[in-house]
Amino acid sequence: MNLWSLLVKMKNLAVLLAFLVANGSQVSAFDTEDLQKFKDTNYCRKCDLSNADLVNGYLKGADLNGANLNSANLKGANLKGANLKHTKLHFAFLWYADLEGATLQSANLKGAKLDFAFLWYADLEEAYLRNADLEGAYLEGVNLRGAYLGFANLNGATLQYADLEGANLNSANLNNANLNSANLKGANLKGANLKGANLKGAVLCNTIMPDGSVIDRGC
Repeated sequence: MNLWSLLVKMKNLAVLLAFLVANGSQVSAFDTEDLQKFKDTNYCRKCDLSNADLVNGYLKGADLNGANLNSANLKGANLKGANLKHTKLHFAFLWYADLEGATLQSANLKGAKLDFAFLWYADLEEAYLRNADLEGAYLEGVNLRGAYLGFANLNGATLQYADLEGANLNSANLNNANLNSANLKGANLKGANLKGANLKGAVLCNTIMPDGSVIDRGC
């Protein structure tokens, strides 16, 4: 390869990188007007708040139905009773966030970071939580009916009295999780790690176990 050909290729590569950076910033940046509206009113349905910094925000009862919160930083935020139905929360940071009683039906939480988050009696029916990190999360009484939790990390999570009927926990990590009195009717636990998990009083009816066997003793 001669020097001219090398220079041309390097120029083309530089143009390509500039294009990707420019377009990437446009796609990932939140809408400043949407963010201000939300801060002023605590209401912003279908808003673009992707990558927004809302650390420790007091967002109790917020209405964010259908909003885009991809990669938003909500660490330690108070979202008690918030409406997050149909929201996009891909890779959002929700460490230690308080989501007690929040509605997250059909929300997309793929890869979200929910370590030690408080989700007591939250509604996550049919939510998508593939690869979500819920280590040490408090999920007592949570509604996870029909939710997808494939490959999710629930190490040490509290799921006492949780409703997981029809949930897909394929290959999920439930090491040392507390599933005392949880409803696992029709749940899929194939390939899941249940080492040290507490299943005392859990409902196992047509439940697919880690080895692929089906248990129906709780029917």
